Amino acid sequence: MHKTEEERAEWALSYLGQWFHVDREVWGAHCGGRRLRIDAVMKPRDASAWKDDAPVFGVEFKLTTAGSDTREFTSWVAQAVDYTHVYWQGYGRLKIFTCPSPFVALAERDGGDLMARMLGQLGVGELSPIQHRGWALLLNDHVVWCEADGPVAAKQWSIRSRVGSR
Repeated sequence: MHKTEEERAEWALSYLGQWFHVDREVWGAHCGGRRLRIDAVMKPRDASAWKDDAPVFGVEFKLTTAGSDTREFTSWVAQAVDYTHVYWQGYGRLKIFTCPSPFVALAERDGGDLMARMLGQLGVGELSPIQHRGWALLLNDHVVWCEADGPVAAKQWSIRSRVGSR
């Protein structure tokens, strides 16, 4: 469908702009000192129903291919986890949502749900369309926000990045 990651990002972000302010290609500094760039930082246009006063999160897009191998998958996931340790300029540390979901291919294998929950604990979720609800933010295998219902778990859950005891 999309030939480049940029095309995928433009397609999704232009549509999601109805619900979110989008800041494209935001730079930050990793705790290890390296400068990194994320595809987008998003914040709801109307945050009144969210638990957080000023919810904000990062989104990283990838262009996956049919038959992607384990190395490609694990490299992508490692990049997303790395991004949770970045102080993004103007935003600080963020939860990171990957798009498309890296778990779709994994769901066919054992452990897809466990992997989604483990990565959620590490601050990585997914941005993906889901049946009957449209675009959705998923974290720990739960719908945080979706196009059809707005904030779901985000009414009770903070999406602020956390460290230590969870």
